Amino acid sequence: MKNIILILVAIFFFGSVAKAQIAIANDLCVATFADGKTFYAKVLSISGGMVNTEMLHSGSLYSFKGNMVSASNGGYKVGHTCQKVTYYGVSARDLWYVGEYLKVTFGDGATFYAEVESIGNDGYATKMLHSGNKYTFKADGTVLSSTGVYPAGHKTKAVTLLIPRK
Repeated sequence: MKNIILILVAIFFFGSVAKAQIAIANDLCVATFADGKTFYAKVLSISGGMVNTEMLHSGSLYSFKGNMVSASNGGYKVGHTCQKVTYYGVSARDLWYVGEYLKVTFGDGATFYAEVESIGNDGYATKMLHSGNKYTFKADGTVLSSTGVYPAGHKTKAVTLLIPRK
């Protein structure tokens, strides 16, 4: 009987830990708040079931526990319930689709998140989530055109697909 109780306690404890690990540092967080506005954040850390993030557009710090704001120095206060909070991590999949997210590391090492806007024979077009700048890349990651600081001809170090974490 004692062993059964220990097993049940272990299953409960480890099951809870596994469910709490829904994000890791540097993941992309996509939060849709109750008013329908969607914002993007970088995951900074995970602590005690809370996911601590920094908003890409403003630098505001938010912590989420499930769909609830558990800490904030931004416009949405503690206790606010979001419609949806999703975390995206790096995938090895080579095929991308319009609407998916990418992690782009430029030649100088700066890393930004982007959304795929279109895909063509010569490459793909993106919108940077922090600034709204548009970049078109060749299939090899070389910039074809941009409205941002990295000019045509700039070579990226890496472009990787981000997929939702389970």
